[in-house]
Amino acid sequence: MSTQDEQAAEKRLQAGVDAFYDGKLDVAAEAFSDAEIRFRLLGDFKRAGDSRAMLADVQRQNNQLELSANSYVKAMRLYRDASRPLNEAGSALSLGHVERQLAHLDRAQEAYQNAWNLYVNQGNIQGQGNVTLALGHIEMQRGKTELAIEHYERAISLFVSANDTINEADARRSVADLQRLARRFDEAIVDYQRALEIYRANKDNFGVVDALLGLGHVYLDQRHFDEAADTFAEAGTLARSIEYELGEADSDLGLAEISLLSNQVDQALTSAQFALQLYTDMRNPLGTANASRLLGEIHTRRGQLAYANGMMERALRTYRAIAYRIGQAEATVDLGELQLLRGLLERAQQTFEEARRLAHSLHNELVESQALLGLGDIHSKKGQNIQARNYYRDAQKSPEELLSDPAHSIVAADALVRTARLAVFTGQLDEAASCLARAHTILAEHALASQVKPRALLVEGQLLLTRGDFLQAEARFSDAYNQAEVLQEPLLAAEALLGLAQTRLSRKELDAASVSFLEAGRQFQLLESTDGDGAAMLGIAQTLIGRGQWDEAIEHCEGAMIRFTQSGNLAGEADTTFALGLAQRGKGNLDEAAMQFEQAVTMYQRQLQPLGESDARYERAGIMLAGGELEFAMNDLTLAIALVERVMHTLNAPDQWSIFLHQYAELYAQAAITEVRRNQESQASSILSSFSHIAGRDEIIQYIKAYEESVLTAGDELSEDEARANNELVKRLRALRKSL
Repeated sequence: MSTQDEQAAEKRLQAGVDAFYDGKLDVAAEAFSDAEIRFRLLGDFKRAGDSRAMLADVQRQNNQLELSANSYVKAMRLYRDASRPLNEAGSALSLGHVERQLAHLDRAQEAYQNAWNLYVNQGNIQGQGNVTLALGHIEMQRGKTELAIEHYERAISLFVSANDTINEADARRSVADLQRLARRFDEAIVDYQRALEIYRANKDNFGVVDALLGLGHVYLDQRHFDEAADTFAEAGTLARSIEYELGEADSDLGLAEISLLSNQVDQALTSAQFALQLYTDMRNPLGTANASRLLGEIHTRRGQLAYANGMMERALRTYRAIAYRIGQAEATVDLGELQLLRGLLERAQQTFEEARRLAHSLHNELVESQALLGLGDIHSKKGQNIQARNYYRDAQKSPEELLSDPAHSIVAADALVRTARLAVFTGQLDEAASCLARAHTILAEHALASQVKPRALLVEGQLLLTRGDFLQAEARFSDAYNQAEVLQEPLLAAEALLGLAQTRLSRKELDAASVSFLEAGRQFQLLESTDGDGAAMLGIAQTLIGRGQWDEAIEHCEGAMIRFTQSGNLAGEADTTFALGLAQRGKGNLDEAAMQFEQAVTMYQRQLQPLGESDARYERAGIMLAGGELEFAMNDLTLAIALVERVMHTLNAPDQWSIFLHQYAELYAQAAITEVRRNQESQASSILSSFSHIAGRDEIIQYIKAYEESVLTAGDELSEDEARANNELVKRLRALRKSL
C-alpha cells in the first residue's frame, strides 16, 4: 500500500473526529467505518482499532448500545492483533460501561475483569483504579452498597498512588452518594466537599456541578431547604454556562423536589416537567425514571391518581430495565401508595410486600418503614386490626434515629397517628390519646414533620367525636382542613370536610351535615377516591335516615356499598350494612332490617369494633322488642351496655366518662324499661344507677317519661287485660323514675 493510501485513511479518521465534535454523528460514523477498513487493508491494526473504538463511541452517544458493544469487541481484537494491551484494556472498560447501560451487569463485570487483568499485567495503576471504580458502580446498581463502598475506597487508594486527582474526586463523590443514601450525612458532606476542592483546583467544571448536586441532595434529605436551593441553583447556573445538559436537568429536578416538600406543588410540576424533557432529549434512562417518579408524587398530591399511577409505573419499568434497585425500591413503595388510594387493595398489598423485601435487602429502613405503614393501612381497611397494629408498630423507629434524621421523625409520627386512628376504631381510647400525645411531641421537636399534622388533627377530631365532645371535635376537623389547605393536601382536606359533616350529623344538624357531605363527596370524586366517595354517600344516607326519607336513604346506602366493595373497605361495608338496617326498619321491613343488623353485628365483631357492635345490637334489640321477644332483646341490650362500658373504662378522666356516656342514655333507658317489662325492677334500678352515677339522671328520666307517655292505657283498641297491664307498667316505670 502506498503513502497516498495511508494519508487517505488518516484523512477519513480526522474527518470522523471533526464531525464527531461538530455533533454530526451519522457523518462521523461513516468516516470512522471507512477509516477502519482502510487501516486494516494497510495492516495498521492499532489505527484500525482507534477507528473502530471511535465508531463505538459515536454509536454509544447515538444510543445504539448493542452496536456500540459489538464495535468495542472488534476494537479489542484489533488492539490485540496490534499488541496494544493498554488500548485493548481501554476498550474492554468501555465495553463494560455499555453493558452496564444495557443492564447486563454480569457481562459488564466480565468485561471489567478482562480490563483489570490487562491493566495488572501492564502495571497500570490508573487503569486498575478505573476498573475498580466501575465495579463499584455495578454493585451500586445491584443495591449492594457496602460492597460498592469497598470498591470505591479501593479506587481512591489506587488513584492517589497514580496521582490522578480527578478520578480520585470521582471516586470520593461516589462514596458520598452512597453515604447519603445510607443517611450518613456528615460523612457524605466531607467527601463531597473534598471532591469539590479537587475539581475546582483542576478547573473541572463538570465535576464541580456533579459535586454541588450531591451536596444539594444531602441538604435536601436533611430538610435544609435554603441551603439545598442555593446549592442546586449554583449547580444549574454553572451547568448552563458550560452547556452541561445533564447537570442542568439534575439541578431542575432537585429544585422540583424542594418545591414539592415546601408545598409549592405547581412550581414543582413546572421544574420536574422541564427536567423530564431534558432527560428525554438526552435519552438518559436514570434521569427519566427519577423525573417520572417525582412527577408521580406531584400528581398524587394534586389528586390526579390515574395519571400519577402511569408516571410511577413508567419510572418503575425504567428502573427495572437499567437494574437500578435503589430507585426501584422507592418507586415500588410509591406505586403501592397510589394503588391503595385508588382502592386496589390486593394489588397494593402485593406491591408493598415487594417494596418491603427490596428495601430490606438494600438496608433502606426508610422505604421499608413506608411499606410497613402501607401494609398497616391495607389490613386496617380489611378489618384485620391486630395485623394492622403490628405493622404500624414495626414502622416506628428508635429515639436515636429521630434525633439524627428528620425523615425518620416523619415516619415515626405518622406511624403513631395511624396507630391512634386504629385505637379509636377499636375502642381503645386511652391508647389513642397516648399515641397522639407522643406524635405531638415529635411534631413539636421536629418542625419538618409538620406534614403529618393534618392527619394528627383528623385523628384527634375522630377521638373527640367518639368521646362525645362535639364542639372540640368540630374545632379539630376545622384545624385539620386549614392545615391541609396550607400544605396543599387535597385528600386530607376532603377527609377533614367529612369529619366536619359527621360531627354535625352527631349533633343532629341534618341540613348542615348534608351540605358538608355533598361538598366532601365532590372533592373525593375530583380526587378519584373511591373510598372517600363511598363515605360521603353513606353520610348523605344517614342524613336521609334522620329525615325519614327511607327510599332515598336505601339508594344512597347501596351506592356506598358498591364503592366500598370495589375498594375492599370492609369497615365501610359494616357501617353501610348497619345504615341499611336503619333505613329498612324505618320503611317497615323488619325482617330485612333484622337481617342487616345481624350481619352488622358479625362484621363489627370480626373487625374488633365494640361501639359499632353495641349500636347494631341495640337496634336489633329494638326489632326483637317490637316482636315481644323480651329475653333475646335483653341479652343484646346487656351486651351492648357491656361494650360501651368497656370502651368508657379506657378513658382516664372521669369527666370524659360523663360526656361519653351521655351518647348512650337511650340505650340505658331502653335496657331499664325492658327489665321492668320482664318484672326485673332491681335489675332496672341497677342499670339506671350505673348510668346516673356517672352521667346524671336528667336525660335518662326524660327518655323513661317519654316512653311512659307513649304507652296506651285506655281505648277501644285495648282489651281490659291489656289496659290493666299497661297501667301497671306505667305505674312501675313512674316508681322507677322517681326512685332516681
